[in-house]
Amino acid sequence: MTKLKTISNKTCRMCESKKFAKVIDIGRHPLVNSLVSKKDLKFKDPTFPIKVWQCIECKLVQLKDIVDANEIYKNVDYLYFSSDMPGLDKYFKPYADDLKKRFLKQNDFVVEIGCNDGIMLNFFKDKYRTLGIDPATNVVLRALRKGITAVPLFFSSRLAEQILNEWGPAKLIYGNNCIAHLDNLKDLTKGVSKLLSKDGVFVVECNYWGGMVENTNYSLIYHDHFSYFSAQVWVKFAKKYKLNVFDAIVTPAQGGSLRIFLSKNKRKPSKRLKILLDNENKTRLNSTYMSTIYRKNVLNTSIELKKLVLYLIKKNKVIAGYGAAAKGMTILKCSNIGNKLKYFVDDSPAKQGLYSPVDHVPIISRRDSLKDQPDYFIILAPNYSDVIIQKEKSYIKKGGKFIIPKNGITVYPN
Repeated sequence: MTKLKTISNKTCRMCESKKFAKVIDIGRHPLVNSLVSKKDLKFKDPTFPIKVWQCIECKLVQLKDIVDANEIYKNVDYLYFSSDMPGLDKYFKPYADDLKKRFLKQNDFVVEIGCNDGIMLNFFKDKYRTLGIDPATNVVLRALRKGITAVPLFFSSRLAEQILNEWGPAKLIYGNNCIAHLDNLKDLTKGVSKLLSKDGVFVVECNYWGGMVENTNYSLIYHDHFSYFSAQVWVKFAKKYKLNVFDAIVTPAQGGSLRIFLSKNKRKPSKRLKILLDNENKTRLNSTYMSTIYRKNVLNTSIELKKLVLYLIKKNKVIAGYGAAAKGMTILKCSNIGNKLKYFVDDSPAKQGLYSPVDHVPIISRRDSLKDQPDYFIILAPNYSDVIIQKEKSYIKKGGKFIIPKNGITVYPN
């Protein structure tokens, strides 16, 4: 198989410091979305190390050694489609309504970075001029089929200039859980500053380091995610590009996401931003001490999950994975139990018929699994655990149970 290109960064993605403290080393992992077709099972799947570091200067938590993003989004079909995720449209609608009410008037120009298949941009297209940007060509083709204007490119300062020349300045630029996928944060922010109108707003929703620490959430650590953010690091970083953080909120997405609001003009900082920044200071979130606590909790949780699975298998219990999600691949690999599953079920047709990387466990539809149901499902998209449990009342009634790797390890029903 073709050797994948990797990049080794020597300096911090935000401040260019060369001083780092190690947060955690979770070993070698395959690319989480590199699911395997039956004809390719004979090949050995590549794995790459994942080591998480924290910049001593600006405190950004990040991967230094990464797989080139082109290998993840451009050179293969990207298998994550937002519209396949249960309930995600219900999450994005009030989010879009809030942005429209606070920042937009009819016919304003709206740009989404990392638009995926257009699930959120769809809420803007009728009253505003809209443009989606996403590097995954196959994903953009699905957005285009829905009537959403989008281009299959990485966002950059050069692209921002081209958009500005053709479309004019944007009143709203936003990106949801995609900024962590970009290696060059400086060029991104330079491009946003260039494209944004004088009274425009840039909204970022990204993985929140505070939520990861509080909930021992390590499922977000994989090769696609280069950075893990706190509100404080954004405040410092934005000032370099004449952008001001004026609002922030922690949302339930992805097990806890940071939604942060930036503008070119001066806006009064919101009360909830002040509370969040104060809380980060009080909890010492950005300290190396908290990174040490996080590492200890992650290692303990992964050991606890492995012990439980091996115990159940010894009792002749059959275990399957619920959701062939990127998060789940990290959870399984950290506990080294991926090969203990009989199969995965997943609602995405794009994943069905494929196999997990390295362990080569088949991925089937939930309907197909009804013929041979397991004793236990491990929920591998733990942020959807409530939705899944609500959906699976019949399975539970028949004696089925769920293992939930969220805030430790729990079994439902007990």
